[in-house]
Amino acid sequence: MAFMLYADEKMQKPADIRLAFNGTGILDTVLYFGSNQSDEVLKPQTDAQIILKPVDLIKKWQPNKFYYWNNIIEPSRPNGYIYRCTTQGRTGSEEPRWWIDNGGSGASGSARFTVLGEAYRHTDIKLSLTQAGLDSAVGGEGIELGTQLQGGNAIAVYMRVTNKSYDLRNDFMDACRGLATNSTITTTTDV
Repeated sequence: MAFMLYADEKMQKPADIRLAFNGTGILDTVLYFGSNQSDEVLKPQTDAQIILKPVDLIKKWQPNKFYYWNNIIEPSRPNGYIYRCTTQGRTGSEEPRWWIDNGGSGASGSARFTVLGEAYRHTDIKLSLTQAGLDSAVGGEGIELGTQLQGGNAIAVYMRVTNKSYDLRNDFMDACRGLATNSTITTTTDV
């Protein structure tokens, strides 16, 4: 396996950071970044440090595209809200009128979408190398993991996700936010 996020310090279970909220709230968790292969080395490709940062994964609406039930999208010109496909099908050439009130929906071609609420954003995620550091971390900013990482060692990554919306929200079917590193290269060494 390559360097990635794990749910456990022994790096045996890959992390799944899909989120659910029953309204406003804060969710704190700890993940572990590393490789369970001790001969792997991770280095930044062009930057001085390996950086782990929150990223948006929300896809924009596209014409003449097939959407599956539960796909989450935002309008091609974001309006601050996200929409779930509730009737799968192919969109037409015209984008639907995007409703922002609860229960509002729009159709394009044979696909139908219903508003989920305010959009998830990467700035809702704070990262730190310590639990205490989450209090002063800035949402959306990355953390430096080092100039080189050796496999076999896990780095604890503390994550705080804030939901400012009163809407019931989850991204179990189609992740809206994620974590990614800057450009890196993995090599192996003789251990």
